[in-house]
Amino acid sequence: MGFFDFLNRRNEKRRSEMLQNGICPDCAGRGFYEYGFEFFHTVDCPQCGGTGELSPD
Repeated sequence: MGFFDFLNRRNEKRRSEMLQNGICPDCAGRGFYEYGFEFFHTVDCPQCGGTGELSPD
């Protein structure tokens, strides 16, 4: 389980750094998600509303 623990710690560190910088960690600051295999579809990120930034609370 050491490898998965490493991945989990790395992702938590990346997420906390994004939150500190005001970047949406769900879409990695892009403002949208892409999905699909042959044709890519995009959907605005529901967390940040498509801006890629989080408003300070």
